[in-house]
Amino acid sequence: MDVGRTGVSVQLMWIMVLIQYLRNVLVHFGCRMPLDKRPSLIVSLPLGAPAPGVSLQAWLYQSLRESVLAGRLPAGAKLPSTRALAEHYAMARGTVQAAYQQLLSEGYLQARVGSGTHVSEVLPDTTLHAGYVQRKVVPNVEPQRESPATPWVERLATIRPVFGRRAVTPGSRPFFPHRGDVSAFPVDLWRKLHIQQLRSSRLSTLLDSDPSGLPALREAIAGYLAIARGVQVSAERILVLSSVQQGIDLCLRLLVPQGEQIWLEDPAYPGARQLMQVSGCSWVNVPVDKHGLRVEEGIRLAPKARLAYVTPSRQLPLGGELSPARRLALLRWAAESGAYIIEDDYDSEYRFIAKPIPALRSLPAADSSVILAGTFSKLMFPAVRLAYLVLPPQLVEPFTRASALTARHANSLSQAVLASFIADGHFDRHVRRMRKLYAARADALSEAAQRHWRGLIEVPPIRAGLDIACRLQLDDEASACAALQEQGIDLLPLSAYCHAPRPPGLVIGFAPYAESAIFEAAQQVRKILEALPRH
Repeated sequence: MDVGRTGVSVQLMWIMVLIQYLRNVLVHFGCRMPLDKRPSLIVSLPLGAPAPGVSLQAWLYQSLRESVLAGRLPAGAKLPSTRALAEHYAMARGTVQAAYQQLLSEGYLQARVGSGTHVSEVLPDTTLHAGYVQRKVVPNVEPQRESPATPWVERLATIRPVFGRRAVTPGSRPFFPHRGDVSAFPVDLWRKLHIQQLRSSRLSTLLDSDPSGLPALREAIAGYLAIARGVQVSAERILVLSSVQQGIDLCLRLLVPQGEQIWLEDPAYPGARQLMQVSGCSWVNVPVDKHGLRVEEGIRLAPKARLAYVTPSRQLPLGGELSPARRLALLRWAAESGAYIIEDDYDSEYRFIAKPIPALRSLPAADSSVILAGTFSKLMFPAVRLAYLVLPPQLVEPFTRASALTARHANSLSQAVLASFIADGHFDRHVRRMRKLYAARADALSEAAQRHWRGLIEVPPIRAGLDIACRLQLDDEASACAALQEQGIDLLPLSAYCHAPRPPGLVIGFAPYAESAIFEAAQQVRKILEALPRH
């Protein structure tokens, strides 16, 4: 045995071990040492070193992408296998595979069966040519275009939405009106009903549905109206919508020819007034007293009007009821003139001193002329966005067609859940529970007013609803509302509902607020109003 030759072999072995050890040390400290078997394309394509804090995958992806865009990797060029590239840069193969996959999904690379991975012939960046071009944000030098000068846009510019965007979420601070207490809604039950509707056997609710509304919901609404509002109507006469506002808009479009007149209560729901304003309709402000709409005055002002918008069960915002004599007079006028009546039945279920009075639509003479509009937003929670119209028979087809054209249909899943909520008796129990809760809060507001608001705000007896219109015993309504708003009291001035001048007033909500919060806020209101200068 040649001892000398054996010694040399041992030395070479130790040298190779030392080289491998040094290689591992250099790789550990971030240095890249190419292996002996280098793909010639990668050797001629230096990718640089990763920036501090940049992952190897992100560095490799960005380097290869920039090489493709700059033309250093030309169209059709073959890239090394992921294994070879991983060995060349001493990184995990999975890192290389992830970078390749991202480039493949974005269209920079193509994988050819049996031929490996190549640079795409057509790049996704079609505006880039050979030579890398850095994308820059080019400032918009095109002159700003003005709003279109259509009649709708011009009329919209004159409107200041009363219930539009606000700095404070409506209902979060006392005493914002027209809101219920969403914290008292049975959310867990509502969630359970949603889960039931999302079972695999019921997924048809996720598809498009009947533009009139789900048959189950229309049947449930018909049953509810018969018991709660005295309205006997078939489900085929009910149109489910996303809001009463949408229903009023349909009425204005379909029932009022250009230039014809409309009766509108004064004061009235601002949303209805503003819809009439932007639609270009001509409306007549018909005064209201404690017995509701003064029908004889409406006939005097506009005997040939084509439509009347009324809130007969609880006038918004004053709270009065349309007297039986005026109900009959209103129906007689509609029959003789061929006009239609929109009955907005927005919160009449919340009546505290007796059972809710029947709807105007419940009278036999109302079948062919009254359109009953109801909403679940005030009876449940605003985000449910479900409402309905009860239509005369001759209006069912045109209204359904118009709704299908402009809005397709209301949310099918929410309709299915609401149908179960009503059919299983949960809705009736919820309304009865909330009626008792709101009655207690109405009493709390009345008591707080007696204690703290004498000589400042006169609160009439509260018999129904979610809010109350009150007489402000100060001369400057605007200053009082501004001072209250600044100090965290979020209510509305009565003038926001009125066309003709009226004595100063406030519309004060009580339904969403605990009794302790009502008493606390009432004391704050007194301090704010007492600090205002008197004239």
